[in-house]
Amino acid sequence: MPLKFTASVPGELRFRDLVGSMVRAVCLRVERDAGCAGLEWRLMSAYNEAFNNIVEHAYAVTPGEVEVVLLVDDDEVVLRMIDHGAGFDFDDAGASDQVPALDSLSEGGMGLFIIRNAMSSVTYERRQDKNLLTMTKTLSECAAVSSATSHGDPRC
Repeated sequence: MPLKFTASVPGELRFRDLVGSMVRAVCLRVERDAGCAGLEWRLMSAYNEAFNNIVEHAYAVTPGEVEVVLLVDDDEVVLRMIDHGAGFDFDDAGASDQVPALDSLSEGGMGLFIIRNAMSSVTYERRQDKNLLTMTKTLSECAAVSSATSHGDPRC
């Protein structure tokens, strides 16, 4: 049965670390229990970038709430972030898997590039008045990379 952790806070940067401490604690526990080195770093990088983007872009004009849902099961951790702010064209923003020149990406594009490269999969949906960003990290992938890392593979 998956574990579910949720939090809802005002979409202001001063609340990012409050929810981030929950995300970090869960990730460290999963990282230890699943032998998944680098999980906490990857999820926290994705979480921080996503929260920043929501505050700076989705709520640039009108503030609102950020809902964070963290689901943990046997083989994956899913981090879902929901807001009611302005939407955006997810497919065009930071879409490349290639490392871009730093001056070629907008600030938002760089954040999405970091998110996409930290996670196994990332999806974005605009439903009615909600933005739903779903970021998934597959634990078996992380465990395989953890094993490779001990043999000099720098991917994790």
